Order: sequence, then structure tokens, then C-alpha cells
Amino acid sequence: MKRLLTLTLVFVTVIGLLFAANQTLTLAKSSVVATDSMQTANNLYEAGQFSQAAQAYQQIADQGLADSALYFNMGNAYYKQGDFGRAILNYRLAEQFAPRDADIEANLEMARAQVAGEEVPVEEASFFDNIAGFGQEYLTLNELALLALGMWVLFVALVMIVQGTRKSSLARETVQYALVVSALLLTISAIGLGSRLYMENNHPEGVIVAAEVSVTSGPGSQYTSEFTLTNGNEVEIVESRENWVRLALPDTELQGWVPVNAIEAVSS
Repeated sequence: MKRLLTLTLVFVTVIGLLFAANQTLTLAKSSVVATDSMQTANNLYEAGQFSQAAQAYQQIADQGLADSALYFNMGNAYYKQGDFGRAILNYRLAEQFAPRDADIEANLEMARAQVAGEEVPVEEASFFDNIAGFGQEYLTLNELALLALGMWVLFVALVMIVQGTRKSSLARETVQYALVVSALLLTISAIGLGSRLYMENNHPEGVIVAAEVSVTSGPGSQYTSEFTLTNGNEVEIVESRENWVRLALPDTELQGWVPVNAIEAVSS
């Protein structure tokens, strides 16, 4: 029974390590392929051709190649055009790849400061919001996944060490304490990762990219206009229905529908 448990733990660990290695290799290949295209887009930006630069950056993103530099530069190109909605969108996408980057954070706050809009009453954040937000300012989703994998590898290694040491020995007792600590850290990282994935899949965020849009009570222009949002307002996406999207203002009870082309999801 112990042998079967050990083999199972090792198998799961190997699968996780192979997946992590594949993700790293894919990111490395994407970076190499995008180098020439990025240089072309950067040259357009330096020449003051901000609209053409933004299009060139978008073409790179449309190829499935993405990193913090790409979205940061694209955000800058839109900011220079006064399109603060798409600037915020791309800064937030860049933030997903590099949450500790001070330049991204500074430019994001600078773009947000340009967005008009009245303040709305704030409600207390939900349990999942608090758990999912834990470490979000410091860790990317991939880093959090690698942290959870690392805790799993440590846990498996300690389980194997415990099985290989004599009962009632000092070494076994010490490793057992370490095993308890690693199990606790594994649980915390796994809950953080699961909550983050849950929030991103079930409560995705978006940015209004239209100059101004009326938020209606139903999915159609025939419904009553409830309130108005402007370019750059950040919202939560509740659901999509044909050419309409139902959104909610974060930390409030305000909800409504907007045309699908008025909003972009913050999803890389």
C-alpha cells in the first residue's frame, strides 16, 4: 500500500514538472519569434506613429505571443493617442505578466487618473475576492502555480523521507514536523491558486473601451438606460448574450448591459 502511494505521488509530481517545463519552453519560443516584430513596432512608436505602433503590437498579440513588454508598450501607444480605456486594458494585461513592475503600476495609475467618472459606494469584498487577491500584487498566476507545485514536490519528498527512516528516531520526528508545515503551506498555496482560477473564470474583469456607453436594464437598445460609463471604467463581466454583455461595477450592486464592442476583457 505504501509503495502504491509513493508511486502515485511521484507520478503526479513528474506530470506537474513536465507541464511546468513545457510552459517555460513555450514562453521562451514566443519571446524569440516576436523579437523582430517588436522592434518594428517600437520603431513606429519612437517615430511618433502611435496609431500604427498600436496596430503592430496588436498583430503580435493576435499571433498568440504575449509578455509584459508587449502589453506595456501597447498601453503606452494608446495612452499617447488619448485612448485611456485601451491603455488601462493593456497595462492591466502587462500587470498579469509582471505584477511587481513599478513602471507598469505607475503608468496604470497615471491612465486611471485620466478617467472621468463619479465614485460609487463600496461594499465589503467577498471571501473569494480576498483569497484570490492574496499575493496578486506580487505573484503572477504561473508563479502561484509553480509555488503550489514546489510545495507539492517538497511534501512528496518529505513523505518519502518519513517512509525511509526508522520509527521513533529523532530524524523521523524532525521530518514529520517539517511535513506538517509543508502540508500547511501546500494547502494555503493550493487554495490561493484555486480561488484565483475561480475568480478569473467566473468573475472576469473588463474595461470600457467605447468613448461613452449607456448601461441598459436588458440586452438590447429598447431597454431603459440605467446609468452611463465612460472610456476607461473598469468593471466585472457577469455574462454574455449574443451581441450584449452584462456587467457589474466592482464592489457595488450596480449592474446592466452594454454592447459587446463597448467592452474588452482583461484576459491575456
